[in-house]
Amino acid sequence: MNFTALPDFLAIGGLVLAFAALLRRARQTRLQYWLVGWVLLLVHILGQFISQNTDDPVSTIALTLAVAMLLYACAAFIWASQDSRRQLRWHGLLQAMLTVTPDALMYAAVIYAMAQVWIYAALTIAGLVTALIWYRDGRRHDERRKRGLQAAALIGAYGVQAVLLARGKGDYAINWSLFWHYLVAALYFRMSSDHKGVGVRFTTWSFVAWALVFPVSVIMDMMWPHAHVDNEVWNLPKFLVATGLIFTLLEEQMAQSEYAALHDDLTGLPNRRQFMLSLREAVRAGNRMKAQPGVLALLVIDLDDFKRVNDTHGHVIGDALLRGIAQRFRGRLRKVDTLARLGGDEFAAILPCVPDRATAQRVVEKLHACLQEPFVFGDLQLRMEVSIGMAVCPEDATDEVRLYAFADHDMYRHKPDLRRVVAPGQMRLEPFDPGPIRG
Repeated sequence: MNFTALPDFLAIGGLVLAFAALLRRARQTRLQYWLVGWVLLLVHILGQFISQNTDDPVSTIALTLAVAMLLYACAAFIWASQDSRRQLRWHGLLQAMLTVTPDALMYAAVIYAMAQVWIYAALTIAGLVTALIWYRDGRRHDERRKRGLQAAALIGAYGVQAVLLARGKGDYAINWSLFWHYLVAALYFRMSSDHKGVGVRFTTWSFVAWALVFPVSVIMDMMWPHAHVDNEVWNLPKFLVATGLIFTLLEEQMAQSEYAALHDDLTGLPNRRQFMLSLREAVRAGNRMKAQPGVLALLVIDLDDFKRVNDTHGHVIGDALLRGIAQRFRGRLRKVDTLARLGGDEFAAILPCVPDRATAQRVVEKLHACLQEPFVFGDLQLRMEVSIGMAVCPEDATDEVRLYAFADHDMYRHKPDLRRVVAPGQMRLEPFDPGPIRG
């Protein structure tokens, strides 16, 4: 009995259990497809073991299964990276598997040494057609160039395969096919990742290393036919990919936790802590560029009598109203401006590099005007008014605490009911230490 595949089987089995445990904690669709990929690789190792320890016809069937599983696992990894372009569903994964089936059948034809040229031609054409359908990327006009490049690359890949098959180099054709499929897996993984951190870069290059295993093994067989390389060396990229995938998940979880700590759950806007960090950085940047034209404006916004909405119509309507107000405010500000929800019924906005106070005042007027249209919730219509205070750096203050206090004081001066009387010239200072600025 040949047990050289046993360590790999145990290692891949451990990875399957690890990804299954991760899936129970993080119910991600992408993680489900990663798990499918590792299960298929486990079947690949099992096929290798059976092939090494049985005679024909079982040995040939097991070898065909083992090679095909490499391709199907790659298809699962590619499909897991489709979330930025398509809505992931199990029937989509099945479509991905069917797409690479002509290639898998080509592998079987090569392994069984079929001599009919038309079989290879038909399978190559079928593989190209299904790949063109699968890899098409949307129908928008601005994606036509991208789709054209994809089509050209696929035609080139299958053209090389056709040449190799025509010259009787079936083994080379299989290795070429696996090579470019795993390169596509690396490319799609990179493209689909929102956070290009260390984990994404490590995983991408590990997929590239996995792809290079196939041509390198062929080159070594050609140049050094008597050289022996242990299976552990060829399988190393698989475990590097697994390590990178797990590291990528950890990075994403950390990024999500950090985002949740600095943003408001209801509106998705920066919260008070993130706002104060941004304000501090904006004030420092403004003080460093005093010679340049423009000022930094700070707006403190308070919804008038918002408590009555919650008391009268309930918190569901109140929450929907806050989301609607945030959306309207965001639509009246520039991309460089920062809109935040400080808590309850209080918002704030940082307007960097505005020409002067008058320009900032026009933004205030826009925010007032955007609330003139009532908010409609079924048969209910609600109108809201806001009180907005403004402070300008460096005219009113040169540090974030006093600037915020000045804008807060100005906001209360505009309150219609004057619930808080602030003497002229007084400012209510609220010390706040958001901690060190990161980044």
